Amino acid sequence: MKKVFVLLCIAALVTFLFPAALAQQAYNLPPEFLANLTHNAPNTGKMLPERFDPYHDTYLLTVASWVSRITFTPTASSDSATITVNGQPVISGQKSQIIQMSNDPQMVSITVSVYNDARQLMAQKTYTVFLQRRPSERRTRVSAGFISSVALKDKKAVITADLVTLNYKGVNNLSTYVNDTVYLYKYATSDNCLFYFGTMNNPIRAVDAKAFMDNYLLYGSNLYYLVYIEDEIVAVFPYASD
Repeated sequence: MKKVFVLLCIAALVTFLFPAALAQQAYNLPPEFLANLTHNAPNTGKMLPERFDPYHDTYLLTVASWVSRITFTPTASSDSATITVNGQPVISGQKSQIIQMSNDPQMVSITVSVYNDARQLMAQKTYTVFLQRRPSERRTRVSAGFISSVALKDKKAVITADLVTLNYKGVNNLSTYVNDTVYLYKYATSDNCLFYFGTMNNPIRAVDAKAFMDNYLLYGSNLYYLVYIEDEIVAVFPYASD
């Protein structure tokens, strides 16, 4: 019981002193410095350096491939300072304007300025954040799997398959497969997906998804190669263990 009481006292002390320590840090900073800088993508955003340091003025922020909008919340070390993000005024401690993300890298400039009563610039500091989306983690590869069903949905074929692990031998394309678990993956096919049934040595081009549905089980196996580009199947053809 005494140990628990001591731990609670320590936690309360840390809670009390931590904001005071931040305030003291901001108080000691030059007025043209930021005391803190945060962004709205804490779950996927990875910033380097990892923690904001008022004396470090260049950062790299990478976000997930699907993030489309970023905002920054800069906090000035002085109430007299003004802040702009890419030239747009931002109130200290408030979110900036939305910065639209694209697949191209971009640069964000956060400028802190201090003026005298005559509106003459006395001091200024600029922090730079380079923004970049990380590559898509969606499936782009060649897999193989036992097709359990093919369905038409919104004029597109949806394939449900138990994927297997392909093992390639050396630097050639000879392969075998291992099916460690039974888990059904469901993926849509592209509008221009290429469907082949039959055998690897004698593949037959299906005219459309419906023709593939009608014929893919007629040649002794439901194991097929599946070619994906970003989670969309673009080609299906018979598998043959080399």
